[in-house]
Amino acid sequence: MEKDYKIAIIGLGYVGLPLAVAFSRFYNVVGFDINKERIKNLQNNIDCNFDVEIQTNSNLKYTPLINDIKDSNIYIVTVPTPVTKG
Repeated sequence: MEKDYKIAIIGLGYVGLPLAVAFSRFYNVVGFDINKERIKNLQNNIDCNFDVEIQTNSNLKYTPLINDIKDSNIYIVTVPTPVTKG
């Protein structure tokens, strides 16, 4: 994988957030979630779900804005799978 790739992680729950943090050690990552409160907390290095220890990282950006991921080269979707019968 080339260093200049930009990865978008869609969904910052218990799968997406650790993945975003791990990839951001080597690549530029945009973490997208529709939950604006979650994004605000992550931007302030707070993970209320205690999935990972958040640290400031210049390669990682959190956003609730869909336009912020449009320039990504790779998209990884980590949204919940419904577990109901329907």
